[in-house]
Amino acid sequence: MVEQLTVTERDLRRMLDVIDLGRQAGPDEVFPRELMRALAELIPADDITFQVSRPLDREFVAYEEVTEQEVDPGEGWEDLFWRSYWADDVCSRPQRTGDYESVWKVSDYLSAGQLARSPIGEWFRVIGVRSEIAVPFPATGTEDRRLLLFRGTGRDFTERERLLLRMLRPHFIEIHRDLERRRAGIPDLTSRQLQLLRLVAEGHSNTQIARRLFVAEGTVRKHLENIYERLGVTSRTAAVATAFPLSA
Repeated sequence: MVEQLTVTERDLRRMLDVIDLGRQAGPDEVFPRELMRALAELIPADDITFQVSRPLDREFVAYEEVTEQEVDPGEGWEDLFWRSYWADDVCSRPQRTGDYESVWKVSDYLSAGQLARSPIGEWFRVIGVRSEIAVPFPATGTEDRRLLLFRGTGRDFTERERLLLRMLRPHFIEIHRDLERRRAGIPDLTSRQLQLLRLVAEGHSNTQIARRLFVAEGTVRKHLENIYERLGVTSRTAAVATAFPLSA
């Protein structure tokens, strides 16, 4: 049977709720907990984790999870985790392919039988997971950032659920960037100002930006003046460096 990839009006409303909750997050959160709780209702999951790591150094940097499950993986769990991470193409997919955009499932790579015999299957048995879907975030230096949804029982994640995550991914990225800016004490900018400043950071001229945003060149100059005032700077270079220090 072919799965129907239909997104309903109810789905869209619930997706907007997920996004709105993310925008209300406190700056001390690695990733918004309330967003992940709402996401677990939209896409049923036993747990959701936002994981920040340095895979090449086999180190965890930070994480935020929904349930804080009482799971004791025992001694040596980090060795098992990193062995499973690099053993197959599943966990290390972004590092192996350079693709930090595609949402993927473990079942894209391994059948149930293959999973049972693999290092990642061994790790899944330790933490009580049966299926997983991953939403990668843009690469930041050597750090890997991803949102992981897990199920311990029942069916695998569907193509429709993958589609919903693909639609939500740009919003997740923007919410996370906003949290990082707030933690760094960077003045708040409107979404339009941030959009314009990213185009400046990419090297576009005022004329090119005006064409891309379908506005007059004078409007671009006015936006830049407001951005300079809000950031307390006097140049394009300083504005980009102040607004996006984490991209350096």
